[in-house]
Amino acid sequence: MADALASPRPISLTRENNPRRAFLLAKLSSKPSPDEPEQRSPSLSAFLRKFSKFGSDLGEKTQPSPQRSLAPPPRIKPRLLGDVRLVFNVSGRRFETWKSTLDKLPDTFLGGTEKEAYFDDDTKEYHFNRDPEIFRYILNYYRTGQLHYPKCECIDAYDAELNFFGLSEFSISECCYEDYSEHKKQRHEQLQELLLPVLNVPTKATTLRQKMWSILDGSNESGHPLAPLCYYTTGFFIAVSVLANIAETIQCGALPGTTKILHCADRYPKVFFTIDTVCVVMFTVEYVTRLYSTPDRFRFFRSPMGLVDLVAILPYYIGLFLMSSKTEHGGFDSLFVTLRILRVFRVFKISRPSQGLRILAQTIKSCVDELGFLLLSFMLAVVMFSTFMFYAEKLMKAPVTDFKSIPEGFWFILVTMTTLGYGDMLPVTWLGKVMAGICSLSGVILITLPVTVIVSNFNRLYCQNNPDIAKSPEATLLG
Repeated sequence: MADALASPRPISLTRENNPRRAFLLAKLSSKPSPDEPEQRSPSLSAFLRKFSKFGSDLGEKTQPSPQRSLAPPPRIKPRLLGDVRLVFNVSGRRFETWKSTLDKLPDTFLGGTEKEAYFDDDTKEYHFNRDPEIFRYILNYYRTGQLHYPKCECIDAYDAELNFFGLSEFSISECCYEDYSEHKKQRHEQLQELLLPVLNVPTKATTLRQKMWSILDGSNESGHPLAPLCYYTTGFFIAVSVLANIAETIQCGALPGTTKILHCADRYPKVFFTIDTVCVVMFTVEYVTRLYSTPDRFRFFRSPMGLVDLVAILPYYIGLFLMSSKTEHGGFDSLFVTLRILRVFRVFKISRPSQGLRILAQTIKSCVDELGFLLLSFMLAVVMFSTFMFYAEKLMKAPVTDFKSIPEGFWFILVTMTTLGYGDMLPVTWLGKVMAGICSLSGVILITLPVTVIVSNFNRLYCQNNPDIAKSPEATLLG
């Protein structure tokens, strides 16, 4: 029909319907008599030559006049004999298709007989109070066999439409399934944060356990007047414990009458032991109180922060037990060093009152797949480039080289791909230097690939935890 409208049938200028053309053709075909000179004027000859250049059929390219009516468009016939056109009214928007198109998927809602319950006998239409924007993607699935996912639509609304029309998420085409899975994953993480039971209490604490938990819950979130005091007191002891753990490794000189330089922990053992004891007592009281007042003890005990609280105090009591055993049996020096290392986990107690650190931990948790890809890529690149460097130096017959084996080149490749470049190992030959340059460029590319995903997840989680910021204009600039 479109071709018929765009290129109408030309009007044929024949002798019968155009007397002027007949006269001109007769004039051209007639031969003058020998005793009668040709009386054709130059202007008429030029006009005839110009008019005759359109070919034998002079009306071949003539356009119709504006007053002439166009031919009526052809009627659209069903593709199959006995096929029926169906009309769907989806929230006021009408969609049309053939019944044979829906019969391709008989096990679905539109392809089966369930849709007949929504048929209106007066309008001869199927009425659905559903989303028309998503329905056009569903109807296109019956036409083309490809189900696409619109990125601008809400993932919950899209899933609701698929469930209503009896379609599975596995029917989504490969071109859109990755985006659908990513949005599904983000929504699942958001629901976990909002719907999973949180260690909180009712708005108004009534029992002793609820009051104790409201005090330990946070600085201002619980609403209890003593909550800020507990918040800052716990933070003070955390800071003192971390600073004491750092200060005891500083060299404080030698004892009087000796020349051996001692660390502060060895020169002033009683001072640091007292500080450690006071902090551990405070942490123990906090841990026992939290364990008693928490609404779900088992969940608190296996939560990450519960494990951090336990590891913060457990090395101290193990050390006391080993000190009493050391006086009787001796040894345990290496175990004491290990217990001192475990005290560094006290620094993670700071993440409980810090919202920024919690968001950072959630970001790392949501980017486990990307970080795993980065780690795997680095491992493969380190092995590959270490092999290239070893054989490049060996092929060029370097007299002295730092790459005596492939494992010895791991360290050089690692610091080169991370753009550190300590300079403790260097290639000597020109081929080894070329490989080192390629290794450096490859490391920059590998590091930058997952950075955009991590930043995007951090912005998303930050806006979720700060609804006021998410509504501000600056939030659109963050992503």
